[in-house]
Amino acid sequence: MLPQPELSELPDDVLGDILLRLPPDDPACFLRASLVCKSWRRILADPEFHRTRGALHRRPSFLGILYVVNKDMPFCSRFVPNNPTSRRPAARDLPGWLVLDCRHGRALFATASPSLSPWVTFDFLVWDPLTDEQRRLPRPSPPPTVLGGANFLTLKAAVLCAAAAEGCDHSGCHGGAFIVVFLSAPNCFTLSARVYSSETGNWSKLTSCVSPFDYHGSSGPSAALVGDTLYFHGRKKHAFKYHLGTEHLSVIDDPPPYVFRGQSICPMTMEDGGLRFTGVEDGLKSSACLCLCSREEGQDEVAQWAQLRAIELAVLLPDDALDGNPSAYVSCNVYGSINAKVVGFVDGTDVCFVGVRMMCSDNEAVYFFELNSGRARKVLEDCAYVFPYTSFCIPVIEANSTREGPSSLNKLKMLMRWLLNRRIFRFG
Repeated sequence: MLPQPELSELPDDVLGDILLRLPPDDPACFLRASLVCKSWRRILADPEFHRTRGALHRRPSFLGILYVVNKDMPFCSRFVPNNPTSRRPAARDLPGWLVLDCRHGRALFATASPSLSPWVTFDFLVWDPLTDEQRRLPRPSPPPTVLGGANFLTLKAAVLCAAAAEGCDHSGCHGGAFIVVFLSAPNCFTLSARVYSSETGNWSKLTSCVSPFDYHGSSGPSAALVGDTLYFHGRKKHAFKYHLGTEHLSVIDDPPPYVFRGQSICPMTMEDGGLRFTGVEDGLKSSACLCLCSREEGQDEVAQWAQLRAIELAVLLPDDALDGNPSAYVSCNVYGSINAKVVGFVDGTDVCFVGVRMMCSDNEAVYFFELNSGRARKVLEDCAYVFPYTSFCIPVIEANSTREGPSSLNKLKMLMRWLLNRRIFRFG
């Protein structure tokens, strides 16, 4: 009988093919695999392995969601992993942090500074849920302030990879340079934007546009990044457009009633990188629809709106999702006596989140919804805006680490058995 080959005798390309089958929704698996032996650690730390994995999965792994638990000072946000058994990143509460955005492996928060003044000054903080790295940003001048008692959920900001405007695919930029775009209203008729760069450590000068005050309010999900342009959710059906290259800020007016009759609409980045607007149209619970709309600007800069799809929520969501008052209308204010609203999306995919709240009961939830397949599942027993955390990053220890784990064939067999049990590794 021929002796069994040792683990170290298996070619790197064979080991690499096996390790590529590790589940992308549980980064801790890569960390555990990197502790098996030096050869596995070397493969997992190889940039070529990262590129191959990125090409295989084509989009970053959806690892969890952030949402606001306490909307009033001193605030509290919460991270919920997509995989309940995941220990990295693990579920945790973030007291004192108000989540504003999450993109390209980073999350952005506002934290209030102690003050005896009725005006509250706040700071920005960027956090990596996978590595737990935190970075507090310097305050711009003048510093952003909100009158005490005002709704902090009107703050609008976005964090993104510094090379996003140049077409970075974000498969290898984890931990690299980033920028933060912050919108503020210095007065009732002006909206301003400024940009922070982690490379320079400075904020840019203000860029402003004329905007009615009633456009500024209302909390919302993450801004949609399309090419080198950010689209921020505004109050009701309005939106704001910020071009990163030209630093130009402008207002997008609401769609005409014949295109969309709902009360709120959300910009969303689709799989092909294009811009769409999603929202829930009013109606009885048996006819409430999730609508997908397009907006195209012609050479005359006149926008043309069109409704592309209308999907009945009663068909897609679980049977009890819209139960409650039989005559309840489905409308779009998450915090009022209303029932359904788009509360988030996964950037560059067909995935959006729909929040549902019943008028005459305490039932509320957020559902993960795939537009193409029509699949839906509950992700929260709450009705709040959600900020999905996605990342290409693999948490492994350094390739040159001197730590050496067991290197027997049994380790390989255990990994193969685990992959087969989860139906991740298939032959043929």
